[in-house]
Amino acid sequence: MLTRVERVLALKNIELFHDIPGEVLADIAALLEEETFEKGQYIVNEGDLGKELFMIVKGEVEVVVGGNVVAVMKEGAGFGEMALIDNQPRSADIIARNDVLVLKMESDDFLEILKQRDEVALGVIKVLTGRIRELNAKLAEKAGKK
Repeated sequence: MLTRVERVLALKNIELFHDIPGEVLADIAALLEEETFEKGQYIVNEGDLGKELFMIVKGEVEVVVGGNVVAVMKEGAGFGEMALIDNQPRSADIIARNDVLVLKMESDDFLEILKQRDEVALGVIKVLTGRIRELNAKLAEKAGKK
């Protein structure tokens, strides 16, 4: 089990929380639960209602849409924020590629932090726009191959 200091350090490595001061991260760390998953275990199921944000502390996960691996996420990545923001079902399966340790935040806590801390909201926007750019690049590459 991670100490509070270890949780704060882990949060500092998560893209969503890069610009958050340490004392704020300490408050956020108190809201988190640790969860471990073994290789091959589903963390999130496509189509399920999302109620948590996950942040990878150790390990890697595969992002699978319609049975196809579309991305691999590693330590420092977060997932699940889209379903919390738009109240839509999960858009992908997330499967542990190896043993994975995540920090998990419940939706009510996440939404409250978004309201209180502009930096977190900006972090979410940066992550989501980065994913859109990545998807656009893949689509452009695919279109160029046809």
